[in-house]
Amino acid sequence: MKFQSIPRIPYLSAKALTAYLAKPASPLILTTVMRDWPAMRRWSFDYFAQTFGDFPVVAHAPQFPTVARWSVRTRLSAYIDYLKAPEQGVIAGEWLKGDAESLRRSGLTLYAGNFNPAHAVHGDPERIFADVPKLPNFIDNWLDLLNPRFRDLSLKVQSHYFVYLSVPGGVTPLHHDFWSTHAFLAQISGRKEAVLFAPADAKLLYQEQSGIVPAMRDDPRFADVIGWRGQLGPGDFLLMPAGWLHYVETLEASITYSADWIDGSNWRAYIAEAEHTLRQKGEWQ
Repeated sequence: MKFQSIPRIPYLSAKALTAYLAKPASPLILTTVMRDWPAMRRWSFDYFAQTFGDFPVVAHAPQFPTVARWSVRTRLSAYIDYLKAPEQGVIAGEWLKGDAESLRRSGLTLYAGNFNPAHAVHGDPERIFADVPKLPNFIDNWLDLLNPRFRDLSLKVQSHYFVYLSVPGGVTPLHHDFWSTHAFLAQISGRKEAVLFAPADAKLLYQEQSGIVPAMRDDPRFADVIGWRGQLGPGDFLLMPAGWLHYVETLEASITYSADWIDGSNWRAYIAEAEHTLRQKGEWQ
């Protein structure tokens, strides 16, 4: 593998973003988008424990259930207690895979990837979207142009908004986001490293089923693959166009806001993929 640094620019206008998403040559990190977000001064682990402590989460290591060797069903408050002392490997909840002692020895940490504090039942959308925008105003979001029933079912079946709380050892394996959506990672606090690859490399890279990029770097199968790598610190806003594969490691205790959206460039693909999922689940006829 060969790596280049993800370009860093201050900002994109709505017109420039539309042109970029039509044919992205790389991911981008924007550096001035989040300056006025209240979350930058309000959000902390304790804030989420106090405000959303009863939110049900499933934490995995690595993050996704398909590749996880350790999984725990718990509540957000218990997960945050674990994050404050992960070296002990102790978490209140139901172990679905693995155990505390083997997790502690592994060097990995549990990662709750399904926390959506804007959830209609367990969350508080009004509170969350007072601290962060659903989407920054330069993003042209076409979700509201969908058939309202189809849109609401899509949001019910698949969250489009997430907050990620993690500590060193937290790993998100290589993947691309659902239903051909564009996505961003908005780093509120702490640091992460992100590695991204173009959609054209997906078939080749998915031959390594673990999705752990460091284990793939010296594999001769991937010698000619070019990746894009960058560190995210507080205030960094990473744009990830539809279909781009990404792998993320937490470097220090971290809070990240993430959202997915559609526009003219991925509208048809989103509808087709969302409809397929909804039909499979019996939600759409």
